[in-house]
Amino acid sequence: MRTVLIKSVSSIASTLIAISVAVLIWRQPVVFGEYPLVLRAILLNVMVLASLGALYPFFPISLGACRKYQGFLFLVCCTPAFVFYLLVLPSITLDGLSLEQQDSTLLSDRSSNGIIEIGFQYPIFTPAISIINRGAYSREVNIFLRIIDRNQETVLFRAVRSKSDGQNLTVESTVRGMLSNNFRYLFNPVKLAPRQEMSGRAVFIITNIEDGATFTEALGNGHTGVFELRDPEGGQLLASFPMAPI
Repeated sequence: MRTVLIKSVSSIASTLIAISVAVLIWRQPVVFGEYPLVLRAILLNVMVLASLGALYPFFPISLGACRKYQGFLFLVCCTPAFVFYLLVLPSITLDGLSLEQQDSTLLSDRSSNGIIEIGFQYPIFTPAISIINRGAYSREVNIFLRIIDRNQETVLFRAVRSKSDGQNLTVESTVRGMLSNNFRYLFNPVKLAPRQEMSGRAVFIITNIEDGATFTEALGNGHTGVFELRDPEGGQLLASFPMAPI
């Protein structure tokens, strides 16, 4: 009776461990992707071995007959994870980010997309983009839009953030509040798991195009646009991509 109880408790504990690691891997891929490759392989093996441990009480005879082969079985179960994370993944991984613009939408006080009404004097530029993290580790990036005029002077716009500094009501916080319930929009910083692609609409508040030109007129008069991905902490430029015409 005591042996049955011990096996049952061991099986339940193993099941809980396997489930916990599985939730981390599949429900928290950004967090899991921040871990070193060796630790990721170890955690995956913990899940595999815990799953086998949870099944042990149901197959006591077959597993007991293989006791002299336990070392071999251990290697068979654990080797694939180390091979994948330490050999395969680094060999197929490109250390970089990719951004592709799919389409563009401009919201202003004279237009509506049927979801929100913009009550400001500033146009709201919401290009649909797709960002791919080709690296082996999770990345966190801020999205910027750089507008370059014919004189090579630039204006840099940061996409609306998920959280603003301070508690005061600003244009940024108001626009974010109106759009935040829609899953289509991306707010800085964007978090990407390894080899993950994320699509959505970045939100830029165009506040200071010179000479009184509208945003679309400025782009049609020799202005060019460049999307930039920057590090949220230090602001270093990670990658840049030309903006397609509106």
